[in-house]
This record gives sequence, structure tokens and C-alpha cells, in this order.
Amino acid sequence: MALALGLLGSWGIARAASNPSYAASTSSESTDAKGGATLDTESIPELALFREGTNEIQVMSGALFSLGSGGGRYTFDEAPTILSWGWMLTTPKGNGIFRGNVEVLVDLYASGIFAGPMSGNVVVGPNVFVRYNFVQPNWRIVPYVEGGLGFVFTDAYTVSGQSMVGQAIEFTPQAGAGFRYMLTKHWSVNAEALFHHMSNADMAARNIGVNEVGGLVGFSYLLGPE
Repeated sequence: MALALGLLGSWGIARAASNPSYAASTSSESTDAKGGATLDTESIPELALFREGTNEIQVMSGALFSLGSGGGRYTFDEAPTILSWGWMLTTPKGNGIFRGNVEVLVDLYASGIFAGPMSGNVVVGPNVFVRYNFVQPNWRIVPYVEGGLGFVFTDAYTVSGQSMVGQAIEFTPQAGAGFRYMLTKHWSVNAEALFHHMSNADMAARNIGVNEVGGLVGFSYLLGPE
């Protein structure tokens, strides 16, 4: 019996040494380049690409509704579509509810105004977002929070009798929260709530600004090996 156990132990050590993937599969932790412990993000295959260096393509669409009325504010409701390219900057580490990783996304925002005196006008421009993904080892659902800043071109300023939009170029600080449901290692369906502000920092005489809230739905594709 002792001889058999010894032979099995020697076989296991030899196999682990010759096959790194076998060694990795026997532990739920690995070591990152800085020597820190990193929990296995592949506990389920759908989370395998939530790691430093992964890129993603995201498409979201929905509706944003303006807040407030009176005092020069009018209805300013939009139907945006947002195309994003993301870079994951970190790999999830540690444990607990705040375990996750940091991602940067560059967006192209394109929207049509569908309600209010500026209905029929457009809003188009780039944004940069920083997102934190809450990644748990065995969850297909990945919640996130994000904040961003950008600028847009809009022809809404040409509408007379309003003081919300004063020039063609407006600035757009934003904040949001949402989640994605991982269908596969690469594909997810996403939903989020978004606060969207638009104003020109008093660069024009008209600058009451626009505050909007709404929801977006869409999908993401994470790039990486099968």
C-alpha cells in the first residue's frame, strides 16, 4: 500500500511538472506577475476573459428622458445608440463583494431627439468611460458601475426660443450602473441605467443645460481565444 501511494504521488508530481494546465486545474489560485494571489477567474468558462488585456466590442441602445421643466427647460428626450471599444486594465483579485476589475471604454454616441421643441435634431460625439466590473468566480451575472466624460456635436442649438443648448459643441459628463449576463465565454447581454448631462461650461450665452436619465440594453463580445 505504501509503495502504491508513493508511486501515485510521484506520478502526480511528474504530470504537474510536465503539464502546466494540469497543475493550474488543481488549484483555485494562481500568482500574478507581482507575486500576489489571484483567484481563478475560470471557475466557470464564461468568466475566462475577464482579465488584463482583454478587449471587447459593445453595442447599446435605449432612451433618455429629460428632467425638470420650467425656468427655460423643455422636454429633450433622446434615443441613443452607443458603440464602444473596451480594454480591461486589470485581472480580478482577492475575494468578497468588491472583487472585480477595471475597464476603459471609448464610445461613439449617436442619438436623435424625439420629443420636445428640438425634436428631429441630432446629438453625436465621443466619450471615454471608466468601468468597474464586479466579477465573482461562479457568477454569470457581472454587475458594473461607470463614469465618463465626452463632447458632442448637436444642431439643437439652432432652435430659437430655448436656452438649454447654446452652441454646436457641448460637454457630456455621465454616470451609470448596470449588469451583463454571460451567455458564453465571449457573448453577453447587457442592461444599464444612465445619467446623461449636456452643457457648454458657459462658453455660450445659452447654457441652462440638459439633464437626462434612462435605460439602455444591448450586447457585448469579448475578444480572445476559444
